[in-house]
Formats: sequence, structure tokens, C-alpha cells
Amino acid sequence: MIEHYKMTRIEEFTERLYEKINIKNTYQLTIEEIANRLNIWIYYTPMRSKALEVRPGMFSLNIDSRLQPREQWIEFLHELCHLLRHAGNQTIMPEEFTQAQEAEADAFAIYAAMPISMIKTMALPERCCDATTYLADEFKVPIDMAEQRLEQIRRRVYAGRFFASVEKQLESKGGIQHAY
Repeated sequence: MIEHYKMTRIEEFTERLYEKINIKNTYQLTIEEIANRLNIWIYYTPMRSKALEVRPGMFSLNIDSRLQPREQWIEFLHELCHLLRHAGNQTIMPEEFTQAQEAEADAFAIYAAMPISMIKTMALPERCCDATTYLADEFKVPIDMAEQRLEQIRRRVYAGRFFASVEKQLESKGGIQHAY
């Protein structure tokens, strides 16, 4: 199913990060494991999740203790993206820039929670609802996030197949013909 899948840049970044810190299995996808490998101090307090670079190279991340474990995991990944990829104080940035950072952090969270490198090794159930449940259980994520990831994969596979088909047709016709 996934042979024509194409990764986005942020997804490639995520895959390289996991390769660098040797994250290869779903059981390694935990706040404690990733924080330990990246030398990030984690605190659980009843306040909004937030990431801080205390000083250059020294990271701290607060996770909202009022959230359920699966929600804490997603919050951790979202904030991790801010630590790894974003600089500056969002309270003084232009709104469009802040929105772009938030969108990237949301994208990172879904890729980091359910990496394509791990999904490729799984035998997903044929039925969509069963596959969604399987991903949610295997990756310990909310069901709506698993559903979103599965739909995202499906769209990218279809697009990849389409482009591969067009490319094959062009090759069989001897390339693109220009009318001039």
C-alpha cells in the first residue's frame, strides 16, 4: 500500500531525528525515552504545556499534568518541535509567523507519533475503521489522530500512484511533446 508514499520535509526531519537517536520501535515512543535521548528535562505540572531552552543546549519541557496520557504524548511532541525547530518568543512575533510555527508543530506531532518508517513494517487491517483502531492502539494516540494519519497516508499514496502513472505514460510516449 505504501510503495508510492512521498514524505514531506518535516516528516523527513522527523525520520532523520529518530534515526539519529535510534528510535526504531513503537515501545520506544514515550515521553521519557525521547526526552532522555535528547537530554530534555520533563516536568508535569497543572499548567499549559510549554517548552523552554533554559540556556543554549539545555532544554526543559512542562507537560500539563491535567491531560490524559495520550494527550500528554501529543503535547510533548508538539512542544518538542518548538524546541528543535523554532526560535524566538511567540508572544512578540507577527501572528502569521506564530501560526506557521504552530502548524509545523502540529504536523511534526502527527509524524513523530506515527512514523511512516514504523507503519511500513505493519500489516494494517484492510477495513479503514479497523486500521484506525490498530494505529491508535499500537502508537498510543487518540483515535481521531490515527484517523487523520491514515487518511493522510491514503491521499499521499494515491497522489504517488497518479504521478507514477503519468510518468510511465510520458516515458512510453518518448517524453513530453512540445507543440511549437
